Amino acid sequence: MVGYNELRVRRELALISYLVKVLRGVIHNPDILEQVGMCVPDRYVWRRRRPPLLAVPRGRTNLLGEAPLTRALRTMNLIANEIDLFCCSLSEFERTTVFIISYKT
Repeated sequence: MVGYNELRVRRELALISYLVKVLRGVIHNPDILEQVGMCVPDRYVWRRRRPPLLAVPRGRTNLLGEAPLTRALRTMNLIANEIDLFCCSLSEFERTTVFIISYKT
């Protein structure tokens, strides 16, 4: 009503913004970059559905399933359906991310 976001939304936005900056090369963190995998499907042309952009690791436990990097990758796959993660401006990315986290998750 006033324009403030929930604490959950602000945390997710900070986490995802950091990960996008690492992917774009603005921030240098090779440990995080090493854990991020891109999905490269075979025979993508013949598929009807669009595959996710980033590979989300399968969590054998709840701890890994709800880890910050796993949550960020899941949310970034939702955002990648709306905008291009690699060539949009950071302000446009943050606006879209806040909308998706607030209303679609």
